[in-house]
Amino acid sequence: MAIATWPVHPLPAAAWLSAAMLGVLCTGIAFVMYYRLIARIGASRASTVTYLVPLFGVAWAWWLLDEPLTWTMALAGMLILGSVAFSQRAR
Repeated sequence: MAIATWPVHPLPAAAWLSAAMLGVLCTGIAFVMYYRLIARIGASRASTVTYLVPLFGVAWAWWLLDEPLTWTMALAGMLILGSVAFSQRAR
């Protein structure tokens, strides 16, 4: 479907540069940080970071896009934070 609707006009260099920077800088830096975290605290503890992704998504949407924050979202956020904190406690 994407090939059938490919733009007739070539994309400007700024668009290609933006896509490359997004891939290299944002994704690349995130992967480096995550793998350093794995090396530092271990894979099982580092994997709990992924549970925070929805929480940050809701927080950024509320802050930047003025999306409504409901009580169920706040309750779910507290549940996520509590669960991650519980799983990270010292053994």
